[in-house]
Amino acid sequence: MESLREYPIQPLTPEVVWAALDLTQRYRISYWDAAILAAARLSGCETLLTEDLGDGQDYGGVRVANPFAVA
Repeated sequence: MESLREYPIQPLTPEVVWAALDLTQRYRISYWDAAILAAARLSGCETLLTEDLGDGQDYGGVRVANPFAVA
């Protein structure tokens, strides 16, 4: 658990919620996926590793990469 302290944490702020709601409507994705994307973008993340969203899709400045996709 100590090693996790070196990673930044994005608090759930009104800015994250509003950005997530915008992403939900724009891309027709669940609020929870949109909240992860919004938090990632606000943290300065450019790539999000997930198998739950479209591989290669750019969601408002955050590109999704599926680590299990066949190359």
